[in-house]
Amino acid sequence: MGNQLSHYEKNYWSLYLEFLKMFENLQYGGFSLSYLCHFGSLIRRNQPLLNSLKQPGFYKTLHHQVTDDTDIQMVFNEFVKKHSRRQLRPAKGGKVVLYDVYNLLRIPNEILRSQFKPSRSLIMMERHYKRNPRHTRFPTEFFDQYSARSKSMRHRIKKVKNQAQQLMEKYSNHSLVQNEHFQKNFLQQIEKIINRMVEARNLFSKVTTACVIVPSTHYPESRTLVMVAAEKGIPTICLQHGIFSSGFGYLPKVAYIDGVYGHFEEQWYQDKGVNSSELKTEIIGHPRFDLIFKKPTKTKKSFQDKVGIEPYKKTILLAVRGRQNLNKWRQFLRAITKNEPYNIILRDFPNVHDHPLLKEFSNLKSTKGFHLHDVIHHVDAVVTYSSTVGLESMIAGKPVFIFNQSFPGYTGYYDMLDELVQEDPIKLAKLVDKYFEDERLRERVKQKREQFLAHAYPKQEGTAGRRLTQLIKRLS
Repeated sequence: MGNQLSHYEKNYWSLYLEFLKMFENLQYGGFSLSYLCHFGSLIRRNQPLLNSLKQPGFYKTLHHQVTDDTDIQMVFNEFVKKHSRRQLRPAKGGKVVLYDVYNLLRIPNEILRSQFKPSRSLIMMERHYKRNPRHTRFPTEFFDQYSARSKSMRHRIKKVKNQAQQLMEKYSNHSLVQNEHFQKNFLQQIEKIINRMVEARNLFSKVTTACVIVPSTHYPESRTLVMVAAEKGIPTICLQHGIFSSGFGYLPKVAYIDGVYGHFEEQWYQDKGVNSSELKTEIIGHPRFDLIFKKPTKTKKSFQDKVGIEPYKKTILLAVRGRQNLNKWRQFLRAITKNEPYNIILRDFPNVHDHPLLKEFSNLKSTKGFHLHDVIHHVDAVVTYSSTVGLESMIAGKPVFIFNQSFPGYTGYYDMLDELVQEDPIKLAKLVDKYFEDERLRERVKQKREQFLAHAYPKQEGTAGRRLTQLIKRLS
């Protein structure tokens, strides 16, 4: 059994289960297409429905209801089992296919060069994506090179879309289906999935493949690729692209192995109902973190001069996510800069120059144009929302303070840090102040960091890049 669900999670996963079952008979190539969709984006613009998910008991209005937080994964355990060969059949001497879906793979160029042989690697991309510079030395192809964009193919897609339209008419009174964005997005995803199914099957028939690596199976393009690989017995690895802050971004698990950061994710997947005999996890970390200890590209003085900060002051990195919690961050900045004892530099996601806080606080400086690891090396403390920046900074040995706001699906990732996680921005500012004044607190922060990393990113032999290639060799 899993853990008790919040009412939002119970509503969300019940609605997802309802969607899966409503459209289960809509199939192509032997797959129920609803299982390959990205559900979150189907409801993103349906504000009345999103508001309903916040109401206790909404799930009771649905025909399908989850009672435990393992229920969705258990459904997908059966789905994956149904479409997977009993025995893996990796092609000996075949290529490792890496799919950088939405630029989330994040394997640094030098790790690719040192750990992967170009003759045994193939990077797959979408034609319309901007080409990533790190891929220039490796064989790179586009999925549409394996497409079957013929008149008969267009006819087959149209036929499935017509079937989907008929089902939507059948459920036209359902709060999910009534929304125009759902209808349009659902039909678009159907076309994406069918095209990717054809492209993947053509790819595997023409390219001898030993293993497939993706950074996420959340999107229809990558989930379909992984499932087509599974039906052919090709092992698949999903690299963890960021911390498990929200569980909605990491369920369901469908890859054969998920290469995770640490024990947290391993236990989390187990609690969510992952069948460890068929869907595995392995702690390998991530190759991008291998470079955290690399010498910065700029000296501290050069960094300070370019950013425009004063060398005699302690420097705090503030990591924010767009305009989220803007008023709370204002409160933090007003409190922390009252006596102006610090340099405060801002890292935004996405990283832009014109963040509102930069305009409001003249002493707040932008880190636009600097690699995050270079920034982390040259600061004395990091204050961040529940993001991967916190983990990266701790790996680099920096004191980290988390501004935490509860939100649906929060996994409690940073909860082990105890008082270093604060929801009140004023208390957070006082804690950071105290850190620089109190030696005992500094020692406690260090201990908390070490305890956290032992669970979240444990030390292992060799680099994550090396562990990844060793895993590939074992599988193939």
